[in-house]
Amino acid sequence: MNEVAGKFEKKKLGKIFLTAPGPSIKQMFSQLLRARKDPAGFLVDMRIKYGNVVQFPLPIISIYLVTHPEDVDRVMRVNAKNYGKRTIQYENLALVTGDGLLAADTDSWKRQRKLIQPAFHHEAIMRVGPDTVLVTDRMLDKWEKLSNNSVVDIDDDMMHTALEIVGKSLFGTDLAGDVEKTAQATLNALDIIVARARTPITFPKWMPTPNNKKLAKALKQLDGAVQRILDERKKIAGVAGVDRDVDMLDLLLAAHDDEGGLNSKELRDQIVTFIVAGHETVASSLTWTWWLLGAHQDVQKKLQKEVDEVLKGRAPTVKDVENLPFTKAIVDEALRVFPPGWVVSRRSYEKDILGGYEIPEKSVVIISPWVTHRHPAAWNNAETFDPNRFMPDAPTPQKGTYLPFGIGPRMCIGKDFAILESMLMISRIAQKWELSPAGGVPVPRALVMVRPAGGLPMYINRRN
Repeated sequence: MNEVAGKFEKKKLGKIFLTAPGPSIKQMFSQLLRARKDPAGFLVDMRIKYGNVVQFPLPIISIYLVTHPEDVDRVMRVNAKNYGKRTIQYENLALVTGDGLLAADTDSWKRQRKLIQPAFHHEAIMRVGPDTVLVTDRMLDKWEKLSNNSVVDIDDDMMHTALEIVGKSLFGTDLAGDVEKTAQATLNALDIIVARARTPITFPKWMPTPNNKKLAKALKQLDGAVQRILDERKKIAGVAGVDRDVDMLDLLLAAHDDEGGLNSKELRDQIVTFIVAGHETVASSLTWTWWLLGAHQDVQKKLQKEVDEVLKGRAPTVKDVENLPFTKAIVDEALRVFPPGWVVSRRSYEKDILGGYEIPEKSVVIISPWVTHRHPAAWNNAETFDPNRFMPDAPTPQKGTYLPFGIGPRMCIGKDFAILESMLMISRIAQKWELSPAGGVPVPRALVMVRPAGGLPMYINRRN
């Protein structure tokens, strides 16, 4: 059990009470630059210095960092009904995704989840197999034109490839011609909302500030991609006798409940949500996976051995996944070391007790998978990359210790899709290529997702 906190003297600060340990106002100001440059590292330091529950000294709203697995599990699963998403983080995200599944609060989310769930049933996501191999082979065809020991930006390649897979698997649309512009628009939009979240004073969207202009341009590109997806589907629907598999877009268009189907705005918001979340998360995970494999050549060799023995040179399929346990363990462990969504936030509806400290109603609770995945109560030797943690004979992780896709009722709906896609991409690339670092240790840049600052150069070499 999580230890009960010692006595803490309750103090008044502006409109709120301090009910848990944390930095003073002076200490907080002295750490502002660090918090902006390396927010994930800053939160790790806060846990080490102040403990499992840290309160930040803001005079208007109560904000707590909660990191112990038991407390994380309570917020996200056990007492999830007490915590909603009405926070600055998701209000800013909604500027891009609208009221889509990712940013929607409780009531709206419940309806959406029921409508969208069929699109992610087991049978519905099986189409990711051939689509992933097809798009990955396109990328590898470009690599084939390069000489051995060439340097590629693996971050850029994973981003573009993951976006193409999302377009093809979820929406039946080939985004190859638009992939660079759409990927850049996604990154630009997410950069702006991070900047807004970190700035005390933000301007309304209608004001022509440089950031607002950049955001408007990015949203125009994303909305254009959505419109092309819908226009292409209308063309297909108007042609008799077209034989094709049902995809997520078909299921979204057909979704219906007592309130009716998704209107045009709701449809737009869901498509943008899955364009943004569906490729940015996977791309971040794959980028860091290849860095870890490059830095741990022994693990990469073991991966190659498994892939060679199971696939025997042929392209991987979804049916092969169950026979690639080490490949899956690599994916899971990379998500532990470098969780793409490094921070989430919730707002309490009613008072709660976490780690022995009182959390008042309407408080903001920050949960960081990055920090919890490094918590000694969650993992031994947490900084070490060790896929054996996730092999079939390893102990099952305790609740609250592993959250790259969240836990509880709001666990990511696309988890199985992302895992399948990642395993198939990694195994396909590992069949033919060996990767190694082309620079120093990359610096994680914690924005909406964790990505390497300045990209991630790696040497690629054909396997003998």
